[in-house]
Amino acid sequence: MPKLYGWVREVVPESPADHAGLQPGDLIKTINGHLIRDLVDYRFYVAEEELLIGYERQQDERSVAVAKRADENLGVLFGEEPAPFIRQCANKCVFCFIKGLPERFAPQPGLEHGMRSSLYIKDDDYRYSFLFGNFITLTNLKELDWQRLDEQKLTPLYVSVHCTNPELRRKMVDGPRAGEIIEHIKRLGDMGLTCHTQLVLCPPINDGEELERSIQELTALRPIVESISAVPVGLTKYNNMIQPTGDLPALRPYTREEAEVVIDQVEAHQRRFAAENSDGDPFVFLSDEWYYITGREFPPSEHYGLFSQIENGVGMTRFLIEQWNRTRRRLPVEMPEPRPRRITLVTGTMAQPVIESFAQDIREQVQGIEVNVVPVINQFFGAQVTVAGLLCGQDVLETLKAQDDLGDLVLLSRVMLDNDGTRFLDDITVEEFKAQLPARVEFVRNAQETVEAIRTLAGLPAATRGRQLVRLQSRL
Repeated sequence: MPKLYGWVREVVPESPADHAGLQPGDLIKTINGHLIRDLVDYRFYVAEEELLIGYERQQDERSVAVAKRADENLGVLFGEEPAPFIRQCANKCVFCFIKGLPERFAPQPGLEHGMRSSLYIKDDDYRYSFLFGNFITLTNLKELDWQRLDEQKLTPLYVSVHCTNPELRRKMVDGPRAGEIIEHIKRLGDMGLTCHTQLVLCPPINDGEELERSIQELTALRPIVESISAVPVGLTKYNNMIQPTGDLPALRPYTREEAEVVIDQVEAHQRRFAAENSDGDPFVFLSDEWYYITGREFPPSEHYGLFSQIENGVGMTRFLIEQWNRTRRRLPVEMPEPRPRRITLVTGTMAQPVIESFAQDIREQVQGIEVNVVPVINQFFGAQVTVAGLLCGQDVLETLKAQDDLGDLVLLSRVMLDNDGTRFLDDITVEEFKAQLPARVEFVRNAQETVEAIRTLAGLPAATRGRQLVRLQSRL
């Protein structure tokens, strides 16, 4: 039987749903006669002021009328995923992240629990693109999907283009209708929808002249296309494209010299677009990895505008630096006796220079504190994988156990964990992780939470009481 969406986990007290008598355990099936298939349907149809909600309680079909303001939340929290079934990807992209994972059930050294199972879900679902900014290829949309996009105006979407050359995209994506990307984006525009696009660049497959073509052809689709991001291919030691496939060369990472060429090429377009646009929008952006590879300085905040592709690693470092500069003034002046207090900041190797600069700020601003930055080399996926978000618990543990003194507080990026904040990529739980270390361990999402943790070490109250914390999570 098809899995239904709409099981009520919680009803907010004094909300319209509460006043209407809805209860945890109810199954909301329809709103104003429309079937609720997923979170997108719910959000779309619940926006009306007058609702007739059809629901099921203990196999008893019921309905209730609800009146609310258009901007008022109904007050229902669901206890399930945003969609009962994730539309999975049927493509075989040469650089697919799934190809960079060990085989799902193959034994791996140190993997007592195996890899986290959700890693193997190849999401290509336009609903998740609309809700969370996940990138999709537009290759698996059926006519009913296009009709729904038009009806519910699900915009903007986030589209993996990679290249606009139809023949080359068919080779790189190896999926149904992969060569029709320009037509698909134009169809979005006909519906009044827009998209942000990304180009995952693989040397020398889709950079150089192909990158030039992609930028020009996507530029011609403005304002349907709101932005372009260029991202270098990410490879692990498990990638199976280490030999040429068809007439495509083997995948490999960018060298510093090659990355310099890409930056120069893209920056020429950025200068042109910034001069043409009244708001200085460069339109095409480089992900942070390019600046780390080359050692070039990150652009200022103004360069990134609304940071529309920050979850794709575009401007994340600059955002984190600016966030730290605003937040660090709330660091304590000194540590209480006994002194000194010692903290350990854990990061991936890529962001080590940035985290080192934060550590120096702490040393200079807080009396009686020692700060040690510990970069973790990714042994599991390979040293070429340098971001904190792809560190496994076992590698972090081995690195920390080798330290002489972890001090009083160990701070790690929350991005190492799953959505619930309970497990690493290799399925080691937070409880198992903390049990193996002698120091207090905290996982922080951002600069604010880092400062809060240091304040608690100093015995100070939270500095953000009454403030709204920014929950953007750095993957560095």
